Amino acid sequence: MGAGDIVPGLIVRHTNRRLGKLEVPEACERLISGKISFSEFVDQVGEGFRELLDFMMEHDLHPGRPGEVLYCVDCYAELCCRSALRTQLGMLYSLSAAAHGRKVR
Repeated sequence: MGAGDIVPGLIVRHTNRRLGKLEVPEACERLISGKISFSEFVDQVGEGFRELLDFMMEHDLHPGRPGEVLYCVDCYAELCCRSALRTQLGMLYSLSAAAHGRKVR
């Protein structure tokens, strides 16, 4: 396996790559597919998903497994944080679907 190979399920937390500016939907799709790291994602889209990303890193979750993330939110997140985490997760996937829809057409 080479340094550039993508491994399914691998959580990429940080790299030193320099990406061009991505649109938010494209950044969401790349995060979910494991093509960019959490830190690269934040560099691209800002702090709007910070709570979700912190939660996923803390619990070693992969954004490509939404059911697993949602289960952990329900089981491990504080009651006061669950709504924000669910909202951010929903936004992440709806934006990614928008990027995917543009590619398919």
